Amino acid sequence: MADKKGKGSSTAQKANAKAAEEGKKNPRKSSAAQAELGKKGGKTQKKS
Repeated sequence: MADKKGKGSSTAQKANAKAAEEGKKNPRKSSAAQAELGKKGGKTQKKS
């Protein structure tokens, strides 16, 4: 299991890795990647 993949922030790299696990190149089409990015009820970062 790849923890990170590609370029960008660490969160983006994690999303890329999760998308790759689902067999998708584009993290926008991967539900696991969307959750990692906080788009679908996953982890979100609170503004302080």
